[in-house]
Amino acid sequence: MSIHVDLELIALVAAIVGFGTAAQFLAAKYRVPSVLFLIVAGITIGPEGLGIITTETFGDALSTIVGVSVAIIVFEGSFRLTFETVRTAPQAAKRLITIGAALSFFGTALTVRLFLNANWDVAFLVGALLVATGPTVITPILAVISVREEVATILETEGIINDVTAAILAVVIFKTMTAQELAPRGFIVLFIERLGLGIITGLAIAGVVWYLLTRVDLPEQAAPQTARLLALAGAVIAFAIADSVFSEAGIAAAATTGFTLGNLKLPHREGILRFNQDVTLLVLSFIFITLAALLEFSELRALGPAGLAVVGVVTVLLRPLSVFISTTGGEFPIRERLFISFIGPRGIIPASVATLFAIRLETTTPPTDPAGADILLGTVFLIILVTDVVEAGFARQIAAAFGVVESAE
Repeated sequence: MSIHVDLELIALVAAIVGFGTAAQFLAAKYRVPSVLFLIVAGITIGPEGLGIITTETFGDALSTIVGVSVAIIVFEGSFRLTFETVRTAPQAAKRLITIGAALSFFGTALTVRLFLNANWDVAFLVGALLVATGPTVITPILAVISVREEVATILETEGIINDVTAAILAVVIFKTMTAQELAPRGFIVLFIERLGLGIITGLAIAGVVWYLLTRVDLPEQAAPQTARLLALAGAVIAFAIADSVFSEAGIAAAATTGFTLGNLKLPHREGILRFNQDVTLLVLSFIFITLAALLEFSELRALGPAGLAVVGVVTVLLRPLSVFISTTGGEFPIRERLFISFIGPRGIIPASVATLFAIRLETTTPPTDPAGADILLGTVFLIILVTDVVEAGFARQIAAAFGVVESAE
């Protein structure tokens, strides 16, 4: 019996990988961000389609699979983010990840509270998760459209940094929901604990990897492969160590490992980068399809017109407002500010963390907040679906409409 089940699971995993590869192929051929094809593939094989994948398919292992996958994805994005890029990044990028993120957080929470009549804790949880745009959706967009380097930098910087901070903030808020005795001061302590542990762990693991690659003699033929594997293993190990102490501290650890290694002089750096990109594409495809497959339209329909109103406020009002406030000062012309305003798709971090928290809210004894779980999951997935289909799917058209496409020379 177990052999039969295992064979079914292997066939399912193979099918997901196949769909993911096909999505990447179609994205490359038609120059459309791959996330659009990945979502369609996920819905096709999920409960709303063929029913091949359900919430029971991977069971409790899903959160672990998602966690490790997110660590790999974040590591790859942060590895490409050099200190020089951050140091010389436009001031607008720094304002967008601080002032803009705060505006998005509080504005989204207030919107969810008013339109969906959600409890404040659920509203703030949704607000925290939807701060994150993320490299998982931004990178595919920038791969198919060519924009000015400063525009690409602000989008990539926002995605990578907000992915980490949003995940940690969401975990801290969730902790306050399940431990009502937590004082306001404890809220700040939890955030600092997770971020601090992640940074320390990431620095330590990055130091070990750097030492092994630069101070240990390796056979010339084996050195490139060893470098690639060590770097990737470092990210997963850093994630596992930090996450075993504080939930979601692992994301900060993986990001710190990637950023640190990406700014050190490593042998075979280009090989490491290409290998990370290939692995990330595979992992991204698997996770995006799996999470999209768990999407149930009944949760979206339950939100009704109020859910669509939340989407409208978040995408058409809050996002442009945060971008325009962050990009004051003449660094960006109006057409680029409009483009950045309408390129804010959400990705893996909100989807995976929302799924995990919704399950916990529904399965605790007694259930913590079943109604809040439905609002959380429905709102987050509705905004992911709309922003990925519209903003990612039509990114080239949006860029062309605002005239920000750079001509290839």
